[in-house]
Amino acid sequence: MKIVYLLVKYLTLPGTFLQAFFEHLTCRAYEVLIEDGRYLRANEMCGHIEHELVRKRSTAFGICFFPFLFNLIVGLVLTAAGAVPVLYLGEWFTSGGSIHIFNFLFLWVGVSALTNLFPQTEDALTLKELLYGKQTRPNLFLRILASPVFAVLYAGSYLQKWGVTLLSSAAFAYLYPYLLAAFLPQLYNALR
Repeated sequence: MKIVYLLVKYLTLPGTFLQAFFEHLTCRAYEVLIEDGRYLRANEMCGHIEHELVRKRSTAFGICFFPFLFNLIVGLVLTAAGAVPVLYLGEWFTSGGSIHIFNFLFLWVGVSALTNLFPQTEDALTLKELLYGKQTRPNLFLRILASPVFAVLYAGSYLQKWGVTLLSSAAFAYLYPYLLAAFLPQLYNALR
């Protein structure tokens, strides 16, 4: 499975690089010691930053959540910029007959950012231990409040490990203009 993971990571190189960059920024913001700052490696740390073990709940949550949030925003914006013109408006070529390279570039970078949303599995397990472990028991309100976000991050980290996020991101990119059309009537009229 390591080959599938690395293949997906290198096919979605812009998203892999963005994820590692946002993890690096988040570690710096939380003053977490970075042990290995290489972004692209040929192992399970590809697209992730190796950092010291985190012992605070807020820091563990921030290291898992903020790179997810930043990649999600970049992915949604660029996927919309590429999926609507390419997949639904049929703008494959310019008026001069050449390929609309920017539309395809936006689509590729957007899907690659959406593919690389989730934290490393070890970071998700650390967050699980700090939120729901027997050693550190936060109050019930905090556990209930954090459970939906944690569930998405935890499940996504395993899906990303198996390369499933590429398929889900591609499917989302295909359906994203319909979702946008539900909120933007002008886009709905253009799609009909």
